[in-house]
Amino acid sequence: MKLGFWTLGMPDWPNAEVARRAAELGYRGVDLRCARRDGAPSEGFNLSLESSKQEIDDTRAVFDEAGIEISSMLCYNTPIYRGGEPHWSDYQGDVVLHARLAAEVGAPAIRVVIDAPPASDMWDSHLTQAWQAIARALDQVSGVKAVIENHPGRASGEQLLAAAERAGDPRIGVEFSPEHSLVMQENILELIDHYTDYIFQICLADRRVVQDGLADFDGRYYYVRYESVAVGSGMLPVADMLERLGNKGFNGYISLKWEKSSTFGQHLPSGEIALRDYMTTMRTYPEYWE
Repeated sequence: MKLGFWTLGMPDWPNAEVARRAAELGYRGVDLRCARRDGAPSEGFNLSLESSKQEIDDTRAVFDEAGIEISSMLCYNTPIYRGGEPHWSDYQGDVVLHARLAAEVGAPAIRVVIDAPPASDMWDSHLTQAWQAIARALDQVSGVKAVIENHPGRASGEQLLAAAERAGDPRIGVEFSPEHSLVMQENILELIDHYTDYIFQICLADRRVVQDGLADFDGRYYYVRYESVAVGSGMLPVADMLERLGNKGFNGYISLKWEKSSTFGQHLPSGEIALRDYMTTMRTYPEYWE
């Protein structure tokens, strides 16, 4: 297994500085952010679909020089549903553009987003169509895979992993987010045991339950609120996860996801501190790292 990190939540370093810091701290790869086509995020991204060939080549060169892999491009692609109607052709075309950017910069994968369908009973057919659109896009760009992250408000871990199993396309898998499975009340270890072959990457963050208001109950719903904490200090069964993954032969990236923004995770320390602490925590399990 390999250690990496998302540039999300990190200081706004130039790409050369990102590569240098990763090498200094002993990381193997970095997931770079690609700016959305609508201009958001307007800062904190590493490349965009409008990046010049020189910018792309320079980025590839500084990572090659540092010996750091660009493990994926974190893409914020066109939504499928607009105005209540699916736009599969537009979605497929946008995935093609992001895959081409990944190929040019030397990244083996793109993280694409599958937004939710209008009704909950549409999920299975919706994911099947999404997989087909992504597959058609990847047919046009050789050597690039696609991963989809499970996320509240979108598909759960089990929904995505089951879709990957049904499709059986070795180019399309899941970027598994255990913290989101925790929040969505899924059994993380059971998902790993059953679906390891379809987990291509893992983005790792941790959560704990906020104690204030734990007794709140409106007669129908019991309310639980989670907050982000440093990996290893929350509710995730990190040691058990690593053992299960290791036993199943997982050899992908386990990358730090550090969502600290003006609206989320304000209590967290800086990304620079998180990079150091994550490496310290994960190195307590030396048997798992390449």
